[in-house]
Amino acid sequence: MTSCRGDSGQAMNVVAMAVGFFVWYTCSNWVSALSYDASFSHWWLNRSGAVVVATIVLCIVLWRVEIPDRAARVLDWAFAVCYAAAMLMLSAAGADEALLGMLVAALVLFAGAQVWMVARWGSRYGRSSTSDVAKALLLAIVLVAAAKAVTTFLPEPATMTCMLLLPFLSAGMLVFHRTNIGCEAPVDLWFTKRSLVPFSRIIVAMAVFFYIWSILNMALKQNTGHYSFGTAATPSFTLASQAILLMFCVSVYWWVFVRRGHMDITVVWRFAYVLMAFALFMLTVLGMAQLIQAFTGAAIVIAKMFLWLGLANVALHSAYKPFMVFCPGMLLYSIPDWLGRSTASFFGLTSFDSVLVSALLVVSVVMVAFFLPSRSPDVQLLLSDLNGTERPSGPEVDVIDGRCAAVGEQRGLSKREIEIMQYLCKGRSRPYIAETLYLSENTVRTHSRRIYAKLDIHNRQELLDLVSGDR
Repeated sequence: MTSCRGDSGQAMNVVAMAVGFFVWYTCSNWVSALSYDASFSHWWLNRSGAVVVATIVLCIVLWRVEIPDRAARVLDWAFAVCYAAAMLMLSAAGADEALLGMLVAALVLFAGAQVWMVARWGSRYGRSSTSDVAKALLLAIVLVAAAKAVTTFLPEPATMTCMLLLPFLSAGMLVFHRTNIGCEAPVDLWFTKRSLVPFSRIIVAMAVFFYIWSILNMALKQNTGHYSFGTAATPSFTLASQAILLMFCVSVYWWVFVRRGHMDITVVWRFAYVLMAFALFMLTVLGMAQLIQAFTGAAIVIAKMFLWLGLANVALHSAYKPFMVFCPGMLLYSIPDWLGRSTASFFGLTSFDSVLVSALLVVSVVMVAFFLPSRSPDVQLLLSDLNGTERPSGPEVDVIDGRCAAVGEQRGLSKREIEIMQYLCKGRSRPYIAETLYLSENTVRTHSRRIYAKLDIHNRQELLDLVSGDR
């Protein structure tokens, strides 16, 4: 996607989007800190549960009602006020049972403002190039790391003051970020409703990751306190977590934008799971909760970043409005987080025995081994424009498909055999074909043998010669 704006305008858009993610993440984390004690006392009450309900309601409203741009800008500031009011109410209510009603009202205000922020920034991310989105998210992680490092040494009132200002910063950045309707180059539409099936395994892997992280998050902080409060955090462990994030950002930026290397989204999720697994292992060996939070804290920021990056890529290359990708897509985080927090609270998990930790570690290994495929074509398309590769299309592919169909029909091949022959002529491997057509590799191998027998050929080169007319 190209823009009518110059380099300075493009850079401003990247900065604005970075601030949008930074505010979304940081304020949400602060609300988690303010409502933590009450959430542990009432298993049914936590911020993510409110966000799930607000997401469903807002999706229905935005699907049916077209909000003019001027009205949307007014709502940006109105919801910023709601966000700040929610944080003040949560700070005042604390875990006081007598103020439970105020706590519920605060979470309702927070959820509405949070989901509106996702919808508004999602529309910006979904209309921006994948390159700009990646740069914005890397910059946002740097901002998150810097903010966490600074607030560790600040007293709570000073941190609270900063947090109250952030929603207004987000609203202001929405003014600076300009979408150039009519100036964008057309993009290929890669993703449809059918993409949900090939995405299913990576969706499960993401949901399980957020669920495990949420349980760890709730249980570990029961003993150490929320690291957003300076008195609860050990500076060395907090800074270690931010150092992991900064090294990750530098490495990704160098690999993608300097080295021009290939970025596979499933590899990043494996990295997040490795951090999680290492944290679980260290919890079993050392039992140092704050050390574990250094790794889980870095893992969750990386996971959320690539959730946003993936949603932005899907929104860019699909016919759906960006908010209809981002808002439901964020349920991949909100629902598991809600369930994880409720599980930890309901069962009163304040510590982990070796059996539970081992079980979570096994689940993490299973997710990495079996639920993070890289061969699925639709999954491979994620970030493919960032990698400089695109889905094969155009006259050449159409010619290959047509010649394969003609030869196949002439030689009595079945529809499935013709389909597999088309993939073979495009140089696809048997594992790739199996992943694409939802077949086992043995089935593809059997079909390949039948194709070769019916065509009286012995290898792929003879197949290519036959289809091209050289044999």
